[in-house]
Amino acid sequence: MKRVTTLSPFLFALAPVLTLFASNAGQARVSEMLLPLAGTLLLTLLCLPLLAAVCRGFARASVALSIAWILFFSYGHLAALLGGFQLGPMSAANPKILLPVVAGLWLLCARAVRGTETPPYRLGAVLGVVGTTLVLTSLVSIASFLLTHQSAATQAELPPEEITAGRVTRKPDIYYIIFDRYTSAQVLSDRYGFDNSPLVDHLESRGFFVAPDSRANYLVTAQSLASSLNMAHITPLTDLVGKDSKDWLPAFQLLGKHRVGVFLKSQGYRYIHLGPVWNATASNALADENHQYRLLPEFTMIFIRTTAAYPLLYRAGVGRLDVEKFKRVNVQLALLQDLRKHEEGPIFVFAHILVPHGPFVFRADGSFQDTDAAATHTEHENYLGQIAFVNARIRELVDAILSHYPEGQQPVIVIQGDEGPYPARTQPHGFDWSQATDAELNEKMRILNAVYAPGCDGFYPSETPVNTFRIIFNCYFDTRLPLLTDRSYAYRDQAHLYDFIEVTDRLDAASR
Repeated sequence: MKRVTTLSPFLFALAPVLTLFASNAGQARVSEMLLPLAGTLLLTLLCLPLLAAVCRGFARASVALSIAWILFFSYGHLAALLGGFQLGPMSAANPKILLPVVAGLWLLCARAVRGTETPPYRLGAVLGVVGTTLVLTSLVSIASFLLTHQSAATQAELPPEEITAGRVTRKPDIYYIIFDRYTSAQVLSDRYGFDNSPLVDHLESRGFFVAPDSRANYLVTAQSLASSLNMAHITPLTDLVGKDSKDWLPAFQLLGKHRVGVFLKSQGYRYIHLGPVWNATASNALADENHQYRLLPEFTMIFIRTTAAYPLLYRAGVGRLDVEKFKRVNVQLALLQDLRKHEEGPIFVFAHILVPHGPFVFRADGSFQDTDAAATHTEHENYLGQIAFVNARIRELVDAILSHYPEGQQPVIVIQGDEGPYPARTQPHGFDWSQATDAELNEKMRILNAVYAPGCDGFYPSETPVNTFRIIFNCYFDTRLPLLTDRSYAYRDQAHLYDFIEVTDRLDAASR
């Protein structure tokens, strides 16, 4: 019983990490648990002897620390539960109210434990059983997932296609820049009342081909980029993973070792990867250089946001998603403008930039907008503000990149959206896309698609990302790859990620 009592705080330190991973197993890798697991165990090792000195022994300290961890790691969930209740002018979840209440509750419990005449072995044993149950339940859930899904994820491969270079006259630097959720000029006009012709005119004046009728091949980022970077439709995953899968890892696997990167590295290119905080594209094992701006990995940050430490860290400016995103996007754009000054060619640059994707941290003039300020505007207004910001930076970026290259040595620059914004009623994760209207599909899947490729005349108005690099490779590397049919697919819902529904004709009809 004494051993179970002593182990209980370690169990309650492990359980929250394992539980969070179990609920996100389809979107996170096992290795992502290591940092928060190590952190919680280290904290327990440090706190237990300190509490033992205060609470008159390890048995009492173990119970007090177990209670502390239950309150500490449940804080975010408690705040979410109380968020709808008001206490005067403030929400009951406001840290000014909730933190003192939680801290006071623990102090009362700790004082009661310390004051017991005999060590509370029975209570410790009960806590040990509860902690063991939580840990084992999560481990069983994780093991079940790994056994049923992980094998498919690690073997996620598309049908092989040989890519062989022919006569290569020159190897231009290639920039592939994704502005996440950047929709088409048509949608901006029809849905948002925004005239995007100044950006289109600027790009065309610099020699870009801007495909007016382009659309994403897939509904969301992971599937869309898995398709474009592998120059293939990913519908074969349906047979591999199954229509009932909610596992993102097969798509993530395709992003990890994509055909575009493999081919260009075989041609002597240096691969430079500028990733966001999102784990699927934060870095890439193929890359020679990975540039990231994030304090902590995504899973660790999600975990911290469930704890009582987050409000304190937030006030100190640590872990603020809005501040970090503002800094990260500016760092990415600055790096893109000057890469050519510091790199020997040929280079392939992939940059995934999470704007105009929310959270909406940029005003139209590029100044910072915090979460509270964004909440005073509609999503429509915030989205257009970030579009205006992005447009100004795209113009600067294009002109800066081109200024580094003399005539006859110009690079290839591809600027695309990977998906459009979510229409209002489709944002809940449970939305069934088979029930979407043509207008909703059009808003979600129409994208910006602009390509600067001197000497290439193979692009066409309805070209989609699945063919972008096929055209580029055929032009510069004489690969003679056949163009694929420009098809677009939605999935049914997030519980059926690979139950693909072709929506090509519906998108074409909506655009007419």
